[in-house]
Amino acid sequence: MTLISVDMEAPAQALQGLSCRGFSLGPVVVADFLAADECAEIIALGDTLGMKRARLSGGTAAEAIRAAGSTWFDDDTLPWFTAKMIRAISKLSQEYFPFDLAGFDEGFQLLRYEGAAPGQIGDYYDWHIDIGASGSTITRKLSLVLQLSAPTDYKGGILEVNMDGHVRAQSVAQGSLIAFPSFALHRVIPVVGGTRYSLAAWVHGPTFR
Repeated sequence: MTLISVDMEAPAQALQGLSCRGFSLGPVVVADFLAADECAEIIALGDTLGMKRARLSGGTAAEAIRAAGSTWFDDDTLPWFTAKMIRAISKLSQEYFPFDLAGFDEGFQLLRYEGAAPGQIGDYYDWHIDIGASGSTITRKLSLVLQLSAPTDYKGGILEVNMDGHVRAQSVAQGSLIAFPSFALHRVIPVVGGTRYSLAAWVHGPTFR
């Protein structure tokens, strides 16, 4: 796991045509991407919009694979947040992920993972990749997970990524942004207590070849 710092005051750059100075298959973590009050604003937006049970790509409900609350918002809903995301993606693309990226085609997905009563399984998302076989999921290239809750707010619910046969637990620090290729196998283990909020987003581009 690599920790990087990103200058969030740098001007936003277009995502197209960026050259890359390095390459990473493993997850890259942007520490302190959001402050606690910014995380709280996004969580409050989710409460305003309302949550429905999350579905798989294509709209299939399968709680044996994925169990969580979910809502979506467009990239123009919180302009300050979208601007921060674009700046971070530009930096990540330049330094770690040499992908041909175009932008967000799906907006942002806000997720709520609830703990369960003793003896029951809390919300989770089993092993999967983010690239699908139809619709907008075909062109997903870079996956982003933003940790919105403080780690003291819940137990379990850790994001794990497996790129090379080794399972690696990712940062649970509030405000951290985790980026990895959309073909990477990953999961969220069950939440056993409290509530975990996170945000998922995908940067799209021409399909991988």
